[in-house]
Amino acid sequence: MSYVLFLIYLAFFSWLLTKSRFVLNSGISAKIVIALFVLKVITGCVHAWIMMQLANVPDTMVFHSEGLIEYHLLFNHPKEYVSNFFRSNYDSGYGSLLSSNNSYWNDLTSNLIIKFLSVCDIFSFGYYKVNVIFYNFVIFFGAIGLYRVFDMVFANNKYLLIITCFLLPSVLFYSSTIHKEGLIFAAIGIAVYNIYTALHTTGFTPKRIIYIIVALAFIFFQRNYVLLAFLPAAFAWILCERKKLPALFTFIIIYIAGAILFFNTAFLSPSLNLPEAVSKKQWDFMHLPPASTAIQLNTLEPSFKGYAANALQALNHSLLRPYLSDYTLSPFLLPLSVELFFYELLLVIFIFFRKKMIVKNSFILFGLFFSLSILLIIGYTIPIIGAIVRYRSIYLSFILTPIVCNINWGKLQRVLQIKK
Repeated sequence: MSYVLFLIYLAFFSWLLTKSRFVLNSGISAKIVIALFVLKVITGCVHAWIMMQLANVPDTMVFHSEGLIEYHLLFNHPKEYVSNFFRSNYDSGYGSLLSSNNSYWNDLTSNLIIKFLSVCDIFSFGYYKVNVIFYNFVIFFGAIGLYRVFDMVFANNKYLLIITCFLLPSVLFYSSTIHKEGLIFAAIGIAVYNIYTALHTTGFTPKRIIYIIVALAFIFFQRNYVLLAFLPAAFAWILCERKKLPALFTFIIIYIAGAILFFNTAFLSPSLNLPEAVSKKQWDFMHLPPASTAIQLNTLEPSFKGYAANALQALNHSLLRPYLSDYTLSPFLLPLSVELFFYELLLVIFIFFRKKMIVKNSFILFGLFFSLSILLIIGYTIPIIGAIVRYRSIYLSFILTPIVCNINWGKLQRVLQIKK
């Protein structure tokens, strides 16, 4: 029964994607759209199986189990089903907005996924693999939105953009399973698409503003620090486009001002002490149960000096781990380290065979400043390589797309032919 239902829904949603105007306007052929969607669904199912081999109960299966509980609650106690979503079970009530534990807002990140799955269970009859189809159908539109923006920036690079927006191994693997990464990736894609469209064609119409606000609110409820990193980058991007300011200089000035504000938030309000909140997040991660891929992390002091002292370690962990030697911690890290090695090779190729400077494009700078800010936070706070690669995965497209699309592949090919 489950396999029949799986195939029926897979065929139906594949067909539905090819009828979507938003998807059709991307210029990707129907066959490729279906192939990408099916690949994401298969990857989501395989991911769950792999995680079951590495952990007794991976997060994605926890979400599924909790979703089934809520599904039964919906039909047996509908009032409780609705009210428990808004209820805080902590002494702090609805405070502790930036806290990583014992917080209504922290629980909300998982509760949103669980409630979504409980609705999916009505139609999937509680089958996990069918829910993977529903999940990937929803997030597919975010990937399409991001692809469409990059397609407007880097015209005539369709297949390279399909690779960087859909097929990067880490992006595909972590965004296709039922977890937070795919939903955040989709929300970022929707927000970016609507901001870009508003800046270049429609203007900030009420519809565009609503889409942007909803997407950003969802990002905040999933991981609040992602929104905090998104806002200054988006502000600089919009300012550059609207006022025709020099892009790199504008971004640098705004980020210097943002850093000053960040380290002085405690003077504005003790409850908004952002350096302390990031330091507390690190403490929470360091006191989780031991993990096989745990690494040493210097304690982050909530001051400018503390952040500066840890910056190189943070970038090293978030950009360069896992090393090839890290497979000794877990064999699962080996393919991830090989993937990262190829990205580093692409960067070297870009340095020697780049077409043009990319720092003049405000959208490209938005992606780089935004993603590097996130990578800094990841490096500062997370002492587990397995978590680092998952958290990092959905920002790789912003870094690798400008690199891949600005490599002079023709010149590289000619050099290789001469050497042969």
